[in-house]
Amino acid sequence: MNWNTIVIVICILIAAFAVWKEYVRANQSRLVLRLLATITAIIALACIALPLTYQVEVNRQDKMEVLLLTEGFSGDSLSRYNTEKIFTLNSTISKKNPKAVLIYDLADLKSDSTITQIRILGDGLDKEELQRLDHVPVIFHPAVFKQGITAVTWNEHLKAGDEINVAGTYKNSLSQKIKLVLKGLSTGLDSVIIPPGQASPFNLKSTPKNLGKNVYNLLAIAGTDTLGNENIPLQIEPAKALNVLMLTASPDFESRFLKNWLSENGYAVAVRSAISKDKFNKEFINLAQFPLDHLSASVFRKFDVLIADLSVLKTLNGAEAAALQQEVTQKGLGVVIRADSTLRSNSWLQRDFPADRLAVKDPAPVSLSIQGKTGNTAKLNAGMVYLATQTNTQSLVSDYYGHVLAANTLAGAGKLVFTPLNNTFSWVLSGNKADYSALWSLLIAKAARKVATPESWTVKSAIPTVSNLVELQLESAVAPSVIQIDSAVISPIQNSKLPFQWRVNYWPQADGWQSVKQGNGALSWFYVYNYNDWNTIRALKKQADTKTYIANNAIKSNVTKQIHEKATIAVSKIYFYILLLIACAFLWLEARFQ
Repeated sequence: MNWNTIVIVICILIAAFAVWKEYVRANQSRLVLRLLATITAIIALACIALPLTYQVEVNRQDKMEVLLLTEGFSGDSLSRYNTEKIFTLNSTISKKNPKAVLIYDLADLKSDSTITQIRILGDGLDKEELQRLDHVPVIFHPAVFKQGITAVTWNEHLKAGDEINVAGTYKNSLSQKIKLVLKGLSTGLDSVIIPPGQASPFNLKSTPKNLGKNVYNLLAIAGTDTLGNENIPLQIEPAKALNVLMLTASPDFESRFLKNWLSENGYAVAVRSAISKDKFNKEFINLAQFPLDHLSASVFRKFDVLIADLSVLKTLNGAEAAALQQEVTQKGLGVVIRADSTLRSNSWLQRDFPADRLAVKDPAPVSLSIQGKTGNTAKLNAGMVYLATQTNTQSLVSDYYGHVLAANTLAGAGKLVFTPLNNTFSWVLSGNKADYSALWSLLIAKAARKVATPESWTVKSAIPTVSNLVELQLESAVAPSVIQIDSAVISPIQNSKLPFQWRVNYWPQADGWQSVKQGNGALSWFYVYNYNDWNTIRALKKQADTKTYIANNAIKSNVTKQIHEKATIAVSKIYFYILLLIACAFLWLEARFQ
């Protein structure tokens, strides 16, 4: 007689005796419930004693395949694969799964000639790790993404007064709403609600006050629980005060309000308004006075932006017009042109901005869409003239119906911005300074003369992480002598096709802000994240890199051949222990309170 038979016979005898005792019991109340609890307890006890199993179908390969466990894999998935060769690069996974052999370099797998295929479970590998496989065929079973940020972007480098804009997508798989909060200096700055069970876009914004290096935080909160807390590094530089020259046909309201706004926001402004033929009214704000009756290259060179009525620019004499064109096309002066009644012209100032008129004589006010601004503006009487769409211009401002009301284009080294709007001051009169500031800040920024920088640093790595490769790029006209990151001296690698570009590879040993400098150049900074920062973004990036690797290293049809087998899996005893506990608890309570 084997063990299974003995257990079954004993349990049947115990069940028969227990049922008989229940029937002869003096108190017959709740008899059916007591019988059910008794039989349930005996069945649970039998299941604990018996070696219960079930079978599942598994795949066996006719060539050597190994499993590589990465972060995010499910332990239950291991039972599907009949292989004894299991590896991992993660020490935590190795401790939890004794069968997984910890390796420190994927080249160890590549060096084993018997391995013809690697099956990766979990989030996969990053681009650098995949390069170590050297085209070994891979089958990938990505972890299912359940919850968190799936995409995010923000403007890390700002000027004082600029707005930070944190945008992305959040997947909420919970049955309750999640609140995303942008936090800076221990203060909540903006927030948005992600509905339950949805993947929703978000956009958080604020205007930072502190100059220099800052680290904001993006929090995900459900009820009283904080589900995530990610770092948002920012570098805020002082805004350069621009010199603006205004040439107006007359001292109208539009020019007056624009002059006041420029001065209030720290611009150095010179205004020349025509009074009569060859007579001008001149004003200087935040700027030393100098002659403005006659315009020349030396005058234009003092300014970063020229804001002028098109009618005034048409009246410049030959020398003035030539000086302006040379300063724009060769020296990079920017011009914001306020249109007149002329719809089309062959002038170099207008030929890229042909205009049309609306069919209606008295158009109603419309809301505007301003590039870089979330949402539409308050309504404005935009007039009847709008710009025709051109392939060589960029739309900056448009109305509700898609009519372009401001556009820009390149003019040699400089830029031209053209707009038919002449009534924006009405926003200020109605107390709407936000839309007015957004419009003119954009137009001036798009036109302003660009200051040449001797060098620029760019972080090429998507998420610079401690103890991982971080790739930096230096653009410099002069070959760097010595590059130093914190206390480490790094040798750069020159781009063979673009000799002004240099690549710097660095493995940071600490998280936080890191300084980088080349020779006598300016000190620059970049941020290194902790390994636990942005886990969801990091996981999705690894999955994407692994899928790209597979697409570029497709498995040939004759590499493997799957053979289906049955595997015996033991049933977990925990369910029967819980069932036994519930049944016994009911019988004890029933006897105690009868």
